[in-house]
Amino acid sequence: MSRNRLAQWSNYVLLSLITLIILYPMLYMILNSLRSTKDIMLFPTRLWPTGKLQWMNYADAFHIGKVSVYFLNSVTVTGATLLIQLIVVTLAAYALGKWKPPGYQILFFLFLATLMITSEMTTIPVFLMLRQFDLLNTHQGLILAYVGGGIGMAIYLIKNFVDTLPKEMEEAAKIDGAGLLRIFWSIDLPLIVPVLAVVSIMSFVGVWSEFFWALITISEDRLKTLPLGLLNFQSQYNTNYGVLLAGLTIVTIPSMLVYLLFSRYFIEGMTAGSIKG
Repeated sequence: MSRNRLAQWSNYVLLSLITLIILYPMLYMILNSLRSTKDIMLFPTRLWPTGKLQWMNYADAFHIGKVSVYFLNSVTVTGATLLIQLIVVTLAAYALGKWKPPGYQILFFLFLATLMITSEMTTIPVFLMLRQFDLLNTHQGLILAYVGGGIGMAIYLIKNFVDTLPKEMEEAAKIDGAGLLRIFWSIDLPLIVPVLAVVSIMSFVGVWSEFFWALITISEDRLKTLPLGLLNFQSQYNTNYGVLLAGLTIVTIPSMLVYLLFSRYFIEGMTAGSIKG
């Protein structure tokens, strides 16, 4: 019993240390967003503000730093990306898993091959393609870049989940005269909601905080997303760290809330596909 209790306490201590290491940078960012730039420069390692809490940092981020404009742009780009990506990958993965058209194994292999290609390797081809279609400096071009970049992993997850769906209900529906689309919409789609939640969370977190593609495709200030717009808080000779950290907090909180609110679905989606039948 003493050994088991010692092992449990060792696990608790280890998990607590890992949690502290992960949460400390986030805690530092949030608490320092309530400090003045002068206070941060004088005492950079201190967590808690020495004087009055600088809530004006958030007001300055919205009004002076135009975070409200960037926030709306991020909502638009992220929402459109999620909608288009879910429609495309759900239909593609379902077709590969259930309907199995001619050459579906080759198509699935090609989708998997995209997982081995980093975004940096496709930067120049995608950039030239967007320029050719006059989609640079537009939200449409940025959305297409995001949708294309996340298709491989999404199809892989959904297709593997579709392979585990029971066939008895589908066979009964076919006997009753239901067509392929009817079976998909009424029977299989509700069953794959957990894995769709996983894909949605992963896509949201990736697109919401993405910086690289936004940097190379968007140049007009009114079209910038939130991570890209935070560059306005920095200059060659001066950086308003308090307002910058407030902006970073605004970027981070939505991703944290989405994961905390939908973590149950995330865990269910990641584990359900591992059980056959």
